[in-house]
Amino acid sequence: MNIDEYAGRYFALYESFAETVQFVLKKALLSAEGLPHPQSIQYRAKSVESVRNRLSEEGKLESQTLEQDRRDLAGVRVIFYTNNDVEKFLGSPLIRENFEIDEGSTKIHHPIPENEGARYRGIHYTVRLREDRIRLPEYARFAGLRCEIQVQTILNHAWSETSHDIVYKQKLGDGYGKRAMEGITRRFERIMDEYLIPAGYEIQKAQQEYERLLRGKLLFDNDVVTLLDNAQNNNERYEILSSLQNHAIPYYDDLPAAYDRLKAPFLRVVQAAREAEQVAIETAFGGMKGFKAEAVTKLVVEIVEGLRYADAVGTLQLLIDIYRDEPNEQAREQVVSAVKHLAAYNIDAYQQIGPMLQMALLEQLNGMDAAEVDRIRPIALAVWSEALQLDITGQTWKTDSVILRSGAVPASDQLMEVRDKAIVALFAAYDRSVDDSQRRRVLSALDDGTRAPSQVACPDELLTATLRDAARILEFMTERAPQTSYELLQHLEHQYLYDYYRVSGLADGEGGKPAHQADAAALVRAIFRFRDAINADESFVRYKVLVGYESVFPAHWIDRDFDYKESDAYRQQEVDRYVNAVDAENENDWFELATRCAQTKSNDLATFPVFGDFIAKLSQRKSEVAEGFLDRAGDDLHGFLAAFLNGLVASDRQYIYERALASELDSARNLPGVVHHLRYSEARQPHVARRLLDRAMETDDTVAVTKCLAFAMEAYGTEKLDDADTIVHDALAYLTQRKDPRWVWGVWFAAGRAVRFYQEASPERVGQILKNLAFLPKVDHHVERVLRRLAERYPEAVWDYFGDRLARAEQAIDENGGEFEAVPYRLHDLQKALSKDAELAVAKGMAWFVRDATLFQFRGGRLLCAVFPRDADALMAALAGLVKEGGETQADFALAVLRNYHGETFTHVVLKEIVSRFPEDDRRHGGVRSCLENTGVVHGELGFANAWRAKKETLSEWLDDPRQEIRMFAEKERASLDLMIAAEERRAEASTRMRRMDYDDLADHEEGEPDPEAGDER
Repeated sequence: MNIDEYAGRYFALYESFAETVQFVLKKALLSAEGLPHPQSIQYRAKSVESVRNRLSEEGKLESQTLEQDRRDLAGVRVIFYTNNDVEKFLGSPLIRENFEIDEGSTKIHHPIPENEGARYRGIHYTVRLREDRIRLPEYARFAGLRCEIQVQTILNHAWSETSHDIVYKQKLGDGYGKRAMEGITRRFERIMDEYLIPAGYEIQKAQQEYERLLRGKLLFDNDVVTLLDNAQNNNERYEILSSLQNHAIPYYDDLPAAYDRLKAPFLRVVQAAREAEQVAIETAFGGMKGFKAEAVTKLVVEIVEGLRYADAVGTLQLLIDIYRDEPNEQAREQVVSAVKHLAAYNIDAYQQIGPMLQMALLEQLNGMDAAEVDRIRPIALAVWSEALQLDITGQTWKTDSVILRSGAVPASDQLMEVRDKAIVALFAAYDRSVDDSQRRRVLSALDDGTRAPSQVACPDELLTATLRDAARILEFMTERAPQTSYELLQHLEHQYLYDYYRVSGLADGEGGKPAHQADAAALVRAIFRFRDAINADESFVRYKVLVGYESVFPAHWIDRDFDYKESDAYRQQEVDRYVNAVDAENENDWFELATRCAQTKSNDLATFPVFGDFIAKLSQRKSEVAEGFLDRAGDDLHGFLAAFLNGLVASDRQYIYERALASELDSARNLPGVVHHLRYSEARQPHVARRLLDRAMETDDTVAVTKCLAFAMEAYGTEKLDDADTIVHDALAYLTQRKDPRWVWGVWFAAGRAVRFYQEASPERVGQILKNLAFLPKVDHHVERVLRRLAERYPEAVWDYFGDRLARAEQAIDENGGEFEAVPYRLHDLQKALSKDAELAVAKGMAWFVRDATLFQFRGGRLLCAVFPRDADALMAALAGLVKEGGETQADFALAVLRNYHGETFTHVVLKEIVSRFPEDDRRHGGVRSCLENTGVVHGELGFANAWRAKKETLSEWLDDPRQEIRMFAEKERASLDLMIAAEERRAEASTRMRRMDYDDLADHEEGEPDPEAGDER
């Protein structure tokens, strides 16, 4: 069809076609539920003059394929009132259900860099009538015709119609009106940018707020309390609470009254949730896990935290009631966190009522029975600790930022009273504490009362308060020093040493004011009294030499530069002196001290090195005494067996060593300690390891067996033991029978030392190791260290190890209660060893895929990506070759692997091969598009749009490919990316604008702007 034929024969046909499309849209919209009604639906056939002008601009006036060149000969415009209406319409399947859409011709018109910021906005679909409609006689004449459906708001419609008639259609010719038309064009752009777009979003915001208001009104009218009480399961409870939080609470006119009515139902709903079973949620896609009780509890706490200032005391009591019987630890922690936020000094709250909020919370706790307070001790500690803080904070949220404000709490008599009440309560809590764990938490809270504000200079009144309160706390602790554990005294002395460093200059008159000098001097005296009192106990002095990493020695008080090296030298000097001082008369005293030191509970490796040296030196120099200690040792002291044996083996009393070693093997009291001794000392007892392992297996001492295995691997081929390979075999067989692979965490760090074992391990032994490691629920970086050493000589065995994990993944997930990860998400050490042979990797992966393609992308494919994360040219070459020589299965395998990447250019060689091998309508083309469009993590409002722009740029090289199918695919994909970019820019703009209005509304509320309906107060 040419332009003359269009004018003479086809214009009326296209006009009738456009009218038909309008009719179909109207009928569909009338019958659709939940879709907005448009302001109007207009139709037209493009005028002959407009078509002629377009063809002239494009140099196609002689075109004989006008129906292909122009997709808008028939046009329908659907005009809605608001942005929300447009979004609802676009989100519905209405157009797709009633027409065939030409996906490649869909356009999103939005100002983006690619179109130089053109202001026209709208969504354009190119459609045909569906085949079932074309078969009807009345529609048959429209077969093959295309119509453009435009969707936009009435504001954009008014702008586009007016600007089109003035800017586009009016041609004034050369030499006249050019600058004036440029000014008119800029005016239209300003109208769109400054008036119509903001107006559209303001209307959208108002409409959304009204819809939220109506949803909240539904809860209000149906009585949310009754709804919560009658909820049948936790899914219903969670849904009602979510709706209450989002749609009702923001609109209550009397929030304190509403909150007062809701507090009891909140507690009831938490209690009911604890008694309810988890109920699955049925969806169109199958069942999914329903909400647990802790999810309901956490949501209630979140709601309560947002309402905390409506009734601070009521909030505290409600949180206490929730916490009291809460079984879930995470939920309890959330409750305590909410209490901390409630009790913290907040700038906005303080400006209204000062420290009276904290005072009210303290009084609420003071009115409770001491036993009840102890039941909710973490909550009480949170309130007391926050009451002693001198930092006051606040925050102001804006559209794209948050302003954090901080300062010092203003000093006042009420504040000093608050601090006094908190300290008195903490003193009482300390005296009621039943163990050091509780005492440490109390002391941590008391320490908050001695700290100046962290973000600003400390005002004089607050500095005076902290100095005096610190001295008061010190006096309290000095009185209780005789009943305080050595561990706690050691910690406190260390803390008070640094307090001394902090205030000694002030006490000496270096800065500050005279009043501060006196208070600082009083604090220093209190510190010295505490120091002298605890160091009067000689046992404590010896204890802190032997145990701990917070020990304070006399030189610390004199020389601030007394560092850890000098401290260690002092301790070793003292250890030598102590060992020399042990004799028959005081042996019992030293045994009691050693027992006390060994009773210290700690998971820190820095706690006992000096004590271990003491035991070893005592055993070497005074073996008979050490043997006596061992004979009488309780379990704690006997835990240091390795130190005893290390000293004895270095002594000149070898018979005592042999006797002690034989006794330990017979008793099997601490076989792991014996292994530790053999592994890390200079002892040469090659025959003992065999007997040691046998005793460990006889007594079912799995820890000792594990340590024997680690010892054998590390000392493989040395004089330390005989027949290491047999020991490794037997230990692994024992552990594998018990499905116990925990030994790996005892050897991973020694993988670099056990070089000979890994160099000489037989295929049989490697297979035995991998069989045992199959029981691991997860391959972490510790396990990787061992697998890497195995993979250096046996890469195929390690690939097969992962293949076995993949094969039994579903079974293992069930056996481990869902806690099973077949392959690691990323690799740390193993990558280098496995990536040396890409062909082997692809062969193994392909075999796994053929065996079971289900979830392969997320398991086997992920592993291949982890082995070849970057610069994966070797893997890509192998995949490309596989696709080139293979068929559909090979291409599907390659796509499953490539979906784990982010469309990097090094993957393109494989993607091109797939495109060239399969026809355009093959589903694998969609897989290629998915791989190309995968972005990974993005940042910023336009993160996706910018990532897709970069993707589009990388496809430029495809346009030069000699294969036509590659060029055609690239052109279509670049057009698709343009559409995605425009859609994302449109979404991001709407999101930003709506968020800005949210915060503008909040700012207006906080600033107390007058209500427009109330008139301007002057």
